[in-house]
Amino acid sequence: MVLTELETLNMALEALREKLVLPKETVILKEDNTYKNFDAVVQIMDVEFLCEVKNTVTTATIGNITNRLKILGTIEKQPVLLIAKYITPTVMDNLASNGINTLDCAGNCHIRYAKGNKIIFHLVNKGEKNTLMAEKPYPAFQEAGLKVIFYLLQEFTNVNKPYREIQKATGVSLGAIKNVFDVLVERNFILMTGSKRTLKNINALLNLWTENYNQVLKPKLLLSRMTFRTNEQRIKWLAMDLPDGMYWGGESGANMVDSYLEPGAFDIYTQIPAAHLLKTGFVRFDETGEIRIYKKFWNWETENHLVPPILTYADLIGSGNSRCIEMAERLLNNGLKDYK
Repeated sequence: MVLTELETLNMALEALREKLVLPKETVILKEDNTYKNFDAVVQIMDVEFLCEVKNTVTTATIGNITNRLKILGTIEKQPVLLIAKYITPTVMDNLASNGINTLDCAGNCHIRYAKGNKIIFHLVNKGEKNTLMAEKPYPAFQEAGLKVIFYLLQEFTNVNKPYREIQKATGVSLGAIKNVFDVLVERNFILMTGSKRTLKNINALLNLWTENYNQVLKPKLLLSRMTFRTNEQRIKWLAMDLPDGMYWGGESGANMVDSYLEPGAFDIYTQIPAAHLLKTGFVRFDETGEIRIYKKFWNWETENHLVPPILTYADLIGSGNSRCIEMAERLLNNGLKDYK
């Protein structure tokens, strides 16, 4: 079953009232939401929780979600609540151990509110089965679709390019491109006005692309890992001239844009054999190395040996590291303002 965010919210709140036998007036979806980083504000037992609504929460995405909500909750100085269609007991326990409140549409929950060392209330319900049918994955968020959406997010006007031009830029078949566009129209990410298309809900689309890129596409792109030959060379990594056809992403790419973050890991995307990097004299192959080499998946050029900015953003979010997520938010607030 495919649910919208609002449907997921309402179903989860109703399940909470039913399973814990709470009066309707104690669980309220607030009409006004002034928090742009959250999907909704819910009042439970007279306490307002800032809510993030996810279609699915898995072990692959739990690190990113945990770090993001911890950072945003600290910034807003408000308790946060993660709501999803269904959260497995293992994932819910993991989130609870990290201080993240959770609720799903089956009525499973772990919601704790405290002031200082005093617990005001603690709502727990476990063991409810997932009664919603598993939905078929949207083609837009599988491998081919992610490449198309990546192209559309580069320049918002790309949505009006002919399918053949999009095919040339992405390497995706015409049939797959049409399927992706159909899904994006259905999910209100593309508005059709006559023959003109307009990309909508940019931030939501970027977040969906980021989550699915890290879960679906990026693991398939990893070619090899390397490490610096010496600690001195690692410290002076900026002195390593990347060969043509290689591009910095992730923490290293972010550092080249904004030196606020000192990289602890190094992502490089390449359209040439990874072994070409050995010619720099800085690195060697290492299965557990801090340098990860990925296959370049886009067919256009970028400047200064840097990947497109939203890919750097996605790499940072996908790391699950709090300092990287903070850097990703910094990029979003500066060079990526159009995506907010």
